[in-house]
Amino acid sequence: MKRTLKLIIICITSFILASCESKQVIDTPVPTKPITEQPNETPPDFKLFENSFGFSSLIITDRSMTTDGYVMIHDEVEFISALLDSNTKIIEIKNDLNMGSKEVLEKLTVAGMNLEQVRSVYRPHSRQPLMHPILKETGVGVVRIVLRNDLMIFSKNGHQIKHTSFLIDGSTNIVIRNLHFSELWEWDEATTGNYDRNDWDYFTVEKSNGIWFDHLTFEQAYDGIIDVKEEGRNLTLSWSKLIFRPNPFIEAQIDYLEENVELYPYYQSFKELGISREDMLLYTSFQKKGFNIGNSTDGEGFEPITFTFHHLEIYNLMDRMPRIRKGDVHVYHITLDNTEIHDLRIKHNNDLRFSNQGIVTTEDGAVLMENSRFILVNTPIRNHQDSRTDTRYTGKYKVINSELILANRTYFGSSSDHNSLWIHSNPNELIPFTFRNYQVLPYTYHLQDIYYLNETFEIYPTGHQKIDDFDWLKINENP
Repeated sequence: MKRTLKLIIICITSFILASCESKQVIDTPVPTKPITEQPNETPPDFKLFENSFGFSSLIITDRSMTTDGYVMIHDEVEFISALLDSNTKIIEIKNDLNMGSKEVLEKLTVAGMNLEQVRSVYRPHSRQPLMHPILKETGVGVVRIVLRNDLMIFSKNGHQIKHTSFLIDGSTNIVIRNLHFSELWEWDEATTGNYDRNDWDYFTVEKSNGIWFDHLTFEQAYDGIIDVKEEGRNLTLSWSKLIFRPNPFIEAQIDYLEENVELYPYYQSFKELGISREDMLLYTSFQKKGFNIGNSTDGEGFEPITFTFHHLEIYNLMDRMPRIRKGDVHVYHITLDNTEIHDLRIKHNNDLRFSNQGIVTTEDGAVLMENSRFILVNTPIRNHQDSRTDTRYTGKYKVINSELILANRTYFGSSSDHNSLWIHSNPNELIPFTFRNYQVLPYTYHLQDIYYLNETFEIYPTGHQKIDDFDWLKINENP
C-alpha cells in the first residue's frame, strides 16, 4: 500500500512539474516520460546501482546466480590465467594489479611462464614509454578481451589497475565495475603536446555489443579514456569519476623533466617563458582527450554506435565529452567542471596551449544531453570538424534542461530556447536533431532537476568504492 501511494505521489508530482515548467517539454521523441524525483532523507537504496539505465541495459544480464566460472584473483598472473580460461565468467579482483609489460614478464617468469604463452589475453603495448621514469621501469601492457561473451570483471573494494590499456574486441555482454584505473600517461615531447604517439586509451572497443562500464575512477591517460571503433554498440558509462588533477605520478614526471630540462626542448620552451613548476604540474594534470566515439574521419562501421553516459563527475577534461562520428550518444546527469583549466588559462593564456570544450559532434553523429551541468567550459558545443564546409562533416545535438556556468553569468535552459547559450561555437549550420538508430530511446531512465545533482552525488557516490552489503553481481534487467 505504501509503495503504491509513493508511486502515485511521484507521478502526480511529475505531472505538475511538467505542466508548470515549460522547459520540461521535450519536442524530440524520447522514451516513456522519465520520472522526475527529488532525493529524500531516507537511507540510500543502492538498488539504484543494479541497472545500467542506458543502451547497455538492452544486452547486459544478471550475474548473481552465476557459480560456475567464478574466479577470485589476487595477483597479475592469476588475472591472466583467469582470462586464458574460456570458462571464466566472473573475475573478482582482490588486490591492486600492476599490469605493465616489464612487471608482468617478471611475474610470469617466476611462475614458469612467458609472454608468448599468454599473448591471446595479454601483450606488451606496441608503444612503450619514452619519458616517464616510473613507466620506463614498469612498461605498458594491453589486456585483451577478444571474442568473449558474458564476462564480468569487478572488485568489491574498488581495487586499482595500473600501467595497462584494455582492448574489447568481438565480444558481447561485458561488465567492468568498481575499479580504479591510473598511471597510463607521460609527457609528450615527441609530438609537442598533441599526444599522438602512444595510443594509450584505458579502453578500446570494437565489433562488440553490450559493454557496461560502472563505478570506475579514471586518472590521466596519454590518449583518451574510452575509444570506440567500428561496430561498437550498446555501451554505457555510469556512476563514474574522472579526476584530472595533480597526483604523485604526474609529479614524478615533472620532477624528472625539471631535473633534465636541457634534454627536452619542448618542455624547456615553457620554462623559458617563466612558467613555474607548480603551474606546469597543474597544466600537465589536465586530460587532453576524453571519449572518441567513432575514431577516424570518414571511418566505416560507426553508424550503429550507441553510447549512454550518465551520473558522471568530471574534473578538468579539455576536450571530447564526447566526440562522436555517425552514431548516437545520450548524456544525462553529468557534471563537467573545468574551473582549474579556466583559471590557469587566464593566468597563462599566451604561454600555454589550451582546449576547453565539451560536446563535439560530427559526420551526422547525434548527442542528446539532458539535466547536466557544464562549469567554465569555454566552448560547450562544436558541431563540425576541421575547416571543411561540406555538411557531411556536421553533427547534431540537442540540450535539454541543463546549466551552463560561465565566468560572468549562469544560464539554465535548452538548446531550443530563444537566445539559448547552448549553441555551437563554429559557423556551421544547425541540423535538426534526430537519432540515427532509434526514433525513441529504447530504455527507461529517471531524471532529476539538476538542483539536486550535487546532493545525489553525495548520497550515491561516483567512482570506485566499498559499499557494505551491496551485491555487485546483481543486475536488474527489468527496472
